[in-house]
Amino acid sequence: MEQTEVRNVELVLPADLGFIRLARLVASGVASGAGLDVDDVADFRIAVDELSATLMETTDSDVVLVFSVGPDGLRVSGSTTSVETRAPDPDRMALARQILDVVADDYEYTTDDGRPLFRLRKRITSPLRHGA
Repeated sequence: MEQTEVRNVELVLPADLGFIRLARLVASGVASGAGLDVDDVADFRIAVDELSATLMETTDSDVVLVFSVGPDGLRVSGSTTSVETRAPDPDRMALARQILDVVADDYEYTTDDGRPLFRLRKRITSPLRHGA
């Protein structure tokens, strides 16, 4: 059965790096459920980890991650619940960009009215067929 609608999963986490494993777990589950192969699931998890950790380091408020599964692939967006944020560490951001260039199909990290935001996309190139 071909998927035509977009399904969303929303995760709200405290801005504490101790909770990053929940972001990784949800990323892995969503990617696996969308039919990505093992390597693409790992890439998606790493990308979500990098962007979530960078976002968590900018705020003391909650971090909101929205995972979307659609016919064109997986998307995740992230933001904080507060505009009172700090700029990400430039060295940390440079390393994150190097990693993301390898594991993500598309990504961006921006600010909107002082609130940091990220968007990430991973294409589904060859979905696995469950039960086939």
